[in-house]
Amino acid sequence: AKYINLSLHFLEQVIVALQEKQKFIPYRNSMMTSVLRDSLGGNCRTVMVATLAPEEEQLDETISSCRFAQRVAHISNRLEVNEEVDPKRLIARLKAQLRELKEELQVLRGE
Repeated sequence: AKYINLSLHFLEQVIVALQEKQKFIPYRNSMMTSVLRDSLGGNCRTVMVATLAPEEEQLDETISSCRFAQRVAHISNRLEVNEEVDPKRLIARLKAQLRELKEELQVLRGE
């Protein structure tokens, strides 16, 4: 339980740093935050699932979970499509682009 709580503490530090848009994000503080690096502040969609308890005895934990989920909700990621580049297709596309630019240059020169 000690290690789980420590990992959750480091996760919260990362979430707070991302929410406040700090320059340094402490991903390396734990293995969990290192593994979740791309999911938390990288190029991924992130979903936060919080488990809440309706019992009055668990009210403090429920409120804490809700606050944590709210912090996670304020993190914004910039999503980009990951593209695997096929070298043959890249060369063909660059050759076509070069051909188009040469044709445009000829038109501008009046040739």
